[in-house]
Amino acid sequence: MIKKLFAVASIILLLPNIAFLSNSLQISDMEIVYVDDDNVEGPWDGSLQYPYKDIQEGIRAVAINGIVHVFNGIYIENIIIDKPVTLIGQDKDSTVIDGGSSGGVITIQDVPDVVIQNFTIRNGISEGEEKGWGISIGSVGSIVIYHTVIYDNEVGIICDDGSINCMILSNQIMNNQIGIDIHRSSSNLIYANTIKNNEINIVLYQSKNNRISNNNIYDGGKNVEFFDSYDQLINNYWGTSSSFYIIFGKIRIPSLGITIPWIKFDIHPLKTIDSFDRHPLARMRTSMGTMMLELYSQFLPITANNFIRLAEIGFFEQLVFHRVIDDFVIQGGGYYANGTNKQSPFGTIELEIHPDITHVDGAISMARTNDPHSATSQFFICDGAQHRLDGNYSAFGNVIVGLTVLRDIASVETKTKYGFMKDWPVDDVFIEDVSIFYP
Repeated sequence: MIKKLFAVASIILLLPNIAFLSNSLQISDMEIVYVDDDNVEGPWDGSLQYPYKDIQEGIRAVAINGIVHVFNGIYIENIIIDKPVTLIGQDKDSTVIDGGSSGGVITIQDVPDVVIQNFTIRNGISEGEEKGWGISIGSVGSIVIYHTVIYDNEVGIICDDGSINCMILSNQIMNNQIGIDIHRSSSNLIYANTIKNNEINIVLYQSKNNRISNNNIYDGGKNVEFFDSYDQLINNYWGTSSSFYIIFGKIRIPSLGITIPWIKFDIHPLKTIDSFDRHPLARMRTSMGTMMLELYSQFLPITANNFIRLAEIGFFEQLVFHRVIDDFVIQGGGYYANGTNKQSPFGTIELEIHPDITHVDGAISMARTNDPHSATSQFFICDGAQHRLDGNYSAFGNVIVGLTVLRDIASVETKTKYGFMKDWPVDDVFIEDVSIFYP
């Protein structure tokens, strides 16, 4: 009974988290199915009073894009996720999914838009030739693994064969044979995790455009193993106070049919554990792909928090990029596809400038009129550095994954629409949603 009473409080406490997991996710609009392993005698209907006893039952019963809320307990299951859902544990240390040493623990089966948050995931051990895993992500995008402990698996997390735009964020991944395996996948973000004490902390195999930043990666038998990897490692702590960190691996030269030794560097390794900044992240899903942005709310609180508040109420959903100029900017946040203007409920904000946050390639900044203090909801993202805008417009973040999506949008054909709107794409480019994550 105490667990069930806690559920009401926990859902209330989770409301801010639910808001940032999906800006359109309103608790009144979402179906929530409950799971509690204490309900062994039934009945079971997924309600707060009669929760399912198995997580798989909850996933099977919940609607697409619904929430499966799992109470504390030990769930010995091998789970298949085959629809877009949000899976939330009551507490990451006390809500345990145990694979029972009989295969992978959670398999996300070729579906996008899955969130897994607040669990301990353990004992993914293979029965055959294929390695067992804690979480397997296959050939899909927009998966979020957040605030979860993953240990004692053969592979903690594997992004496999075309996984794209996934976020592995603020997890503890330890005591696995391989911590994270990025396998023929691209444009994923590994951010603010602790990855330690794995036989190999990270494997990068035929991967590209993944960003591995602001993590604690240390005490592995080997910290990184890579083959044919074209990924970015920056601002990680590697268990050393050295001013540079070298990673040895191999790349192929297809034209010569040979493989040669190669080296990578962490561009700016950190000298002490947990010494990275934990900036809010925005995942902007568009009709042409996903961009992930770091938002510098610590340095530009007025501007960044205005954008965050708008995202969390779903303001940007189904607006379009209404001004697109190649090699300059893509601008959105103010118009629907039919030309209707949408006004911010929060009004105007003051021009806010920080000398270290400038209009670099991929910077997000606020659009405005001639009045410096007139910005509301419209923003632009720089296609190439635009430093002539520095000091006059408020840059407040930067695209850290998805520059190719920015380039694709910036290069679309445009025309004048609705009689006066220049540089509007001929084929509308929609903002599907903007979700905010707090590492």
